[in-house]
Amino acid sequence: MSARNAILRRIDAALGPARSADTIRAEAAALLEDPQSVRPPAAQGDLTTRFMDAVGRLPPGASVERIAGMAALPAAVRARLDALGRPPRLKIQPVAELAELDFAGAGIARDEAVNDGVSLSLARTAIAETASLVLRSGPDMPILDAFLPLHHIVAVPASGIVPFLDDALATADLAASRNLVIVTGPSGTTDIEGSLVIGVHGPATLHIVVVD
Repeated sequence: MSARNAILRRIDAALGPARSADTIRAEAAALLEDPQSVRPPAAQGDLTTRFMDAVGRLPPGASVERIAGMAALPAAVRARLDALGRPPRLKIQPVAELAELDFAGAGIARDEAVNDGVSLSLARTAIAETASLVLRSGPDMPILDAFLPLHHIVAVPASGIVPFLDDALATADLAASRNLVIVTGPSGTTDIEGSLVIGVHGPATLHIVVVD
């Protein structure tokens, strides 16, 4: 017996007897009837606290702060740019909630390009369990703004934080976007000798601003 056949035989043995598509479908439906039964125990605290605590467990380069409202966002962004030692300019997602804010009053200029620069995005949904942000592509969300900048700043409303991934997907209109991207911390890879390297395939830092 060839090594390939030996491997396939062990896989068949592990899978067990074949089951019909109807049986598999019924098992999947049963899981959806009571999702709480297959969820891990939730951490203590309200969703915003749980989300911010989870950000603290992400790899280096992830950070989070909380502000009282959207009107305070320009000042928070300016403080972040100053902390990074960057000039006061960045690419801002062309969405109404950000367009109406007074970034000029905070001394911030707008960039059209984002390569190796800084971008500001709005995530309407975040996941408390994993500190993940849900970004949906569309006319007002150039999805590359989440991948091309060296530094990414993301505002998320506290009201948009949900406990688990399936909560985020349950309300997502997947037909309304070309894609939906789930971002968890800055870009990182351990492809080279198992050493964690930050910022290889995307932003080196991710700063999240939770907006009450």
